[in-house]
Amino acid sequence: MNTKINYLLYLTIHFAGLALPGFGQNGQDYDDFQREFQSPPAAARPVVYHWWLGGHVDSLRLKEEIHAFKEAGVSGFTMFEIGSRDTVLVGTGPEFLGEESLKTIQFAVEEAGKLGLDVGLNTASSWNAGGNWLTPEHAAKSIYQSKVNLSGGKRQEVTIPFPEIPETDPRGRKRMIEFGMDGKPVYAEEIALLAIPEFSGNSLADTSKILDISEFFNPETELLDWEVPEGDWKIVRYVCSNSGENLVLPSKYSAGPIVDHYDADATAFHFNYIIERLQSVLGDLRQTALKSLYMASYEARGFTWTPTLPEKFEEINGYQVKKLLPILFEEAEFSAETTANFRADFQRTLSELMIHNFYMKSKEVCNAHGLKNNSEAGGPGLPLHNVPVEPLKALGKGLDIPRGEFWINHGRYNEDGMDILRVVKEVSSASHSYGLGIVEMEAFTSFQHWQEGPFEMKPVGDRAFAEGMNKVVVHGSTHNPGGTGVPGIVYHAGTHYNDKRVWWPKIRPFNEYLARVSYILQEADFQADFLYYYGDTIPNYGGHKRGRFSPGAGYDYELLNTEILLGLEVQEGKIINPINGAKFSVLALAEEHEIHPEVLLKLKEMAENGAVIIGPRPKEIARRKLKSDMPEMQGWLDELWQADKPKEISAGASVIYQDADPTGMMQRMGIPPDLDYADKHFYTLDYTHYQKGDLDFYFVVNTTGDWVSRSLTFRQQGKVPEIWDPVSGQVAAATIYEQKEQGIVVPLTLAPYESKFVVFAPGKSTAHFTQIAGAGLHPPKISYVPDGIEIWDEGIFVLYEEEGAREIHNSIRKTVLDGSWEVFFPEGWGAPEKAVFPELTSWTTSGVEGINYFSGTARYEKQFVQPLHSSDHGGARTYLDLGDLSHVAEVWLNDEHLGITWAKPYRFDVTDLLRPGINSLRIEVANTWSNRITGDAITGGNFTQTHIEETNIKGISHIRVPWAEVPLIPSGLFGPVTLRTLVPVPLP
Repeated sequence: MNTKINYLLYLTIHFAGLALPGFGQNGQDYDDFQREFQSPPAAARPVVYHWWLGGHVDSLRLKEEIHAFKEAGVSGFTMFEIGSRDTVLVGTGPEFLGEESLKTIQFAVEEAGKLGLDVGLNTASSWNAGGNWLTPEHAAKSIYQSKVNLSGGKRQEVTIPFPEIPETDPRGRKRMIEFGMDGKPVYAEEIALLAIPEFSGNSLADTSKILDISEFFNPETELLDWEVPEGDWKIVRYVCSNSGENLVLPSKYSAGPIVDHYDADATAFHFNYIIERLQSVLGDLRQTALKSLYMASYEARGFTWTPTLPEKFEEINGYQVKKLLPILFEEAEFSAETTANFRADFQRTLSELMIHNFYMKSKEVCNAHGLKNNSEAGGPGLPLHNVPVEPLKALGKGLDIPRGEFWINHGRYNEDGMDILRVVKEVSSASHSYGLGIVEMEAFTSFQHWQEGPFEMKPVGDRAFAEGMNKVVVHGSTHNPGGTGVPGIVYHAGTHYNDKRVWWPKIRPFNEYLARVSYILQEADFQADFLYYYGDTIPNYGGHKRGRFSPGAGYDYELLNTEILLGLEVQEGKIINPINGAKFSVLALAEEHEIHPEVLLKLKEMAENGAVIIGPRPKEIARRKLKSDMPEMQGWLDELWQADKPKEISAGASVIYQDADPTGMMQRMGIPPDLDYADKHFYTLDYTHYQKGDLDFYFVVNTTGDWVSRSLTFRQQGKVPEIWDPVSGQVAAATIYEQKEQGIVVPLTLAPYESKFVVFAPGKSTAHFTQIAGAGLHPPKISYVPDGIEIWDEGIFVLYEEEGAREIHNSIRKTVLDGSWEVFFPEGWGAPEKAVFPELTSWTTSGVEGINYFSGTARYEKQFVQPLHSSDHGGARTYLDLGDLSHVAEVWLNDEHLGITWAKPYRFDVTDLLRPGINSLRIEVANTWSNRITGDAITGGNFTQTHIEETNIKGISHIRVPWAEVPLIPSGLFGPVTLRTLVPVPLP
């Protein structure tokens, strides 16, 4: 919602001068929060991926784009070079980090620095991390094997050949492996030579009968000289060599292998090379705008190995890996238990190697040069990619800046209904639990090209905020060299967020919105009642909010892993994470087949100390993980896990409540919902709660496309509520509220997909109403204004005060600005210079072809008469309501700029700008490129130019549709445009 600038200034001055009693020592905190909320700092503002397709960059256009970011309220960008399958519109650039590439990077960093923008750099041309500078020693590795069958009973000298390496990698591309003159890879290390007996009948493989005969084998001659025991034997040679897996989509001259993500020396080599190249043109990186190095998604395929794996495996799991290698290639059939245990332990080893040797090592190298590392560490993993890493630990321990991702307009869900393209909750939990603070999101990715405006992006963005996002990284903004036309070249996925967007000149208010929400969630601390332990399985995933775990409507939770769990403390019944001081009431456990003995010990200790724990009973204890100093745990599972029968929680019960209902448990503990309202079980509203000192911030989101008005009960006591609007930056006292035993009740109205902060600060109760009631089930639509409220429904309502009540007969005068409108279109885009619309309808319903397919910004003009005496009430206020539109509008009344509006309600306070007699209204409306691209595809027009030939469309996300078949998107001003006059109700 937008309001007049001078009205906003009035509100700001009014509340700045209003000494809300009781703020006391928190006064400065409050003032800082309000000031930065209204004018967010750069750290809170969104940044973008800046795709450099083909590595081809036009410095003049690059400068224009960087300045466009600054003007739009974008605070930085990550340079992300990547190849392109299009060789017509996309030019060919130089080798990544070659001399010409470095000059371009230098130009971008220095230009950004002049404007106060922060810059990041992806550590490869494409992804995964890697490049053509990697030696075979440092490139990614795999495990290969060759086999020879022998019959025993005598000494034999046998050639065991070097394993055959397939010509193509798992993606079907030629492997990038350097071979020597002998036809073998330049890099190779022997792992083991095993002799596997033929296990007769149905007998299973037994490691005691598998022999490691490496000492009898000469790798140089490839001869095995061995006294072969009786029986039939399978001789298997295991070798580590390069996987040959290439970067996924590098620019033409930048192809290279991916780095060994499990080798600390390889990681150090990779990052030091990049940093040294950057220093050659930038000097001391601490003195530049370059702030971070980014590692994109890890999406390697095939078997993974690294030379230190056997040693690390034994260190972590307590037994050797070699005799179980046949499991990897299914060369012997072990028991189901042995196989499952080995695979789990192998995954755990890879996870620890990757976390320590890639993420933590890259952090160490970056920090030594004044940089930060950031990544979707270990992801996006399950259920999208089978990444061998424990994500919470990788995100929390291996990074300075953890990043997740979410998509809009997609239909990718697994069989459990999990949104596999939204990785938010586990990233925010990792950042909170490990004390990092920042929760970045690769945001608004889509395969629907040029279909959306900011209002269509908002609901999914708000959902991400409610899961913990506090820094938006828009995916993405593609660099367009001169001459690429419009909408130009783009990366194949993403919300195309650059200066070629139709609505780009009007996008700053949306970026301000993102920044205001981000600021609060960056500066305050997340609050929740539940901790959800997602188990000790690797790989693992948190899922979306209320995905793997639902605490019940009105409650929230934090995910945690084994490492954080083992460090928890219990004090006076509260579960505390000492890293960040967060307190929780209940620990909930995921279902697991087996439980790690260290976890079991910790749970028993916590239960004995008064922690309330709920969750299903594991089937067994992972006894292979028992250590000599651990107590005997026989019977512990039966003793600890008890059926959830008691009506009340017993102090010192030392039990884990099996199959307990989370909401029921909270009720028995006497803890009401943090946010309660009549139909909360439908999740009509989403929310998240943050706290800083004595200030509490509830971000409340309307998840529906309808107006919603509810009486909300917040679990707060003795505080004063305010409403902070992140769209406008307005701060208003909530002048209807009532303190009850369960909390403070505040009626709140939200427009379709609207969101607001309800803020509670210390203070003495001043003049206010306690309730508002009408004939309906829910409160009427209201808004809070200085010294009162506005009621946006007509009828009879009762406003209750501390003593007595007031009956309000509320009327709203509605004047429809009907009749014809003049609509002006820019020259050169197929539409007439001017058209008269008898009524407000979508451009797509026009009988004029150039208007049907128009994409751009059109100007509506209309004059209307305002009566000389429109109201006898001096306090009446009049609002201009645009009704509906698509996608963004900018408005002037009598040549006074009202502002830009992009979210419902499209409404402005025009009380002080209306004049008796003739008034002139001017409205600019911008849509998207989709309709004009479709028009060109149908008519053969050439108004647009792009290499994107098809797109996903709304309602059909599993196929891509050619542009000629893409439905036209309703565009323009739909109305009805009205003036609404009402009289605010003053405070008692």
